[in-house]
Amino acid sequence: MTVRAVLASRLIVWAAGLLALAAFGRKASVFSSMDPGHLTAPFRSAAANFALAPAARWDSAWYLQIAHSGYSTKPASAFFPLYPLLIRLGSFAFGSALLAGALISVAAMSAALYLLYLLARLDLSDAQARSTVMLVAFFPTSFFLSAVYTEALFLMLSVGAIYAARLDRWAWAGVLGGLAAATRSGGVLILLALALLYLHRPRGDVRGWPWLALVPAGLLAYMGYLALAHHAPLAPFQAEAVWGRQFAGPLGGLIKAIEAAPLDIRLGVTGKSVVVGAADPISWTTHNLVDLVFVAFAVAGLVLAYRRVPPAYLIYALALLAQALSYPTAREPLVSFPRYLLAMFPLFMGWGAWLGERCRLSRVISASGLLLAAFSGLWAVWAWVA
Repeated sequence: MTVRAVLASRLIVWAAGLLALAAFGRKASVFSSMDPGHLTAPFRSAAANFALAPAARWDSAWYLQIAHSGYSTKPASAFFPLYPLLIRLGSFAFGSALLAGALISVAAMSAALYLLYLLARLDLSDAQARSTVMLVAFFPTSFFLSAVYTEALFLMLSVGAIYAARLDRWAWAGVLGGLAAATRSGGVLILLALALLYLHRPRGDVRGWPWLALVPAGLLAYMGYLALAHHAPLAPFQAEAVWGRQFAGPLGGLIKAIEAAPLDIRLGVTGKSVVVGAADPISWTTHNLVDLVFVAFAVAGLVLAYRRVPPAYLIYALALLAQALSYPTAREPLVSFPRYLLAMFPLFMGWGAWLGERCRLSRVISASGLLLAAFSGLWAVWAWVA
């Protein structure tokens, strides 16, 4: 089931991406500014660059640059090190950082979905667990799971850590949690779920708790490296301002997006939307409204997950939500939120449980697959998606 979900969803991503690229071409201005070193199109063969185009756009260039030359600029420190390190190692085996990154993501996606199925089966029926996996695989922004981004790797590590904890394998839980904390800034939040699971486990062996210290160790190791190499241990957090993000208080980004919604609707109706860039089909105002739709999906997922999944999962999802909704940018208060949702697997478990009870999955997957195709096409031509 997992293999079919991966293959079918990636077929949509690649087919839609390549068709859009063949029909419209890439946005040369964005390509030249975001990837001046042509790291997302490194091959002498135009056919090879075309074939791998759906795997590398936007921040992919940063991961490939870090894999190639390390943390040479302050903005780069916002990208945590485990994934670029794996790309660098994989490039020796495959001869291409881009190919290595894509293969790592696809492999991590496959493992993540399989682990998610196993984890969901601990609390849900088989049909509900399968629904959860399908929802993630065909989610409108799931093209990031096979792209040179950290989404698939982080999902695999976080789900794996919690699954290990549920099986009372605390060494594995600590190791995987520590690797998750070295993958993304929100990775250390997995400690919340692991600690709650440990405190609510059946009475028995109490020797597992020291392994939980490995989770913050993943973050501290990265900060230690930056302190030694660049004398800037806090650079990952200071880099948020470089990218136009600032902490606006708890849920500050969501508040700003809601406040801006009436004006965004009015601008959209009157045709005066603020454009992202030349030839970009989706305006900033439309992006803001689309982001709110994804927030509604997340809130509904929380409600549906209540009493269907362990409380530790909900606390973890709430922590990830709070982080994602609290760092707005001026143009798009909820920038990248549709992508961040992919890591919040308890929300998908809530939706999967609800849909699995009502046998409505096929219609939802069909609609989601259409949106996945549309977003994959936009992504492939360097239009801003999330």
